[in-house]
Amino acid sequence: VPSRPLVFSAMGDVPYEADEELILREHIQTHNDVSNARFMVHLGDIMSGSDCSESFYLKVANILHELTIQTFVIVGDNEWNDCADPDEAWTFWTTHFARFDDHQSSNRNVLRQSERDENFAWTEEAVLLIGLNLVGGRVHDSNEWETRLNHDADWVEDHFSSAQESVYAAIVFGHAHPNAKHETFFTRFREAVKEFGHPVLYLHGDGHSWIHDQPWPENITRVQVDAGSISPPVQVSVSSELDPVFSFNRAPFD
Repeated sequence: VPSRPLVFSAMGDVPYEADEELILREHIQTHNDVSNARFMVHLGDIMSGSDCSESFYLKVANILHELTIQTFVIVGDNEWNDCADPDEAWTFWTTHFARFDDHQSSNRNVLRQSERDENFAWTEEAVLLIGLNLVGGRVHDSNEWETRLNHDADWVEDHFSSAQESVYAAIVFGHAHPNAKHETFFTRFREAVKEFGHPVLYLHGDGHSWIHDQPWPENITRVQVDAGSISPPVQVSVSSELDPVFSFNRAPFD
């Protein structure tokens, strides 16, 4: 196992208003100047959810394109299932955010789920990283919802199984704060974590305030990030040399 830690950044729930766009631009500029993070993940909710017009998706995509490191984007409920027309909103999201990480070249071998192209996975420094379409908000279509939660669980199980021998930890990125609406996924997720046997971090947005806990008996750490309007992106470090293997710097620019 390599001793080199994996360092990356994550943000969520930003920008909701024009003033938050300015804050986000400042955070990105500072991050470009001072951060040693290898990649960025936006954990969803790029707008307040009231205005799902395409211009907003384009504007936020352009802001995130200013990041100089490879950037991965998870879909949030505000820009999809909570919109008045979720199908139109999904078209806007895929137009501007699908395979967002392709905009910066890297040597990462990012894999996509055939049934659900927005779900991704790769390994780096013996850490497995998995991105899921796992949103909060309203259940806009119960069949879609259950099918997607099972696709998400399939994707996690497949990668936990294939990477088990070659990694020492895994991180799963989603948008949603876990609740009863996601039980189909989290029941299978917890079983998969047991079989996987390594430390797992579930990193998400949605709730706007910092939570760092272990809500399940399995070896799962859960972190909900602060809203990006109040805090800069959190810097996450993963190291096989440390216990716990996951550490978090919420003031990385200080």
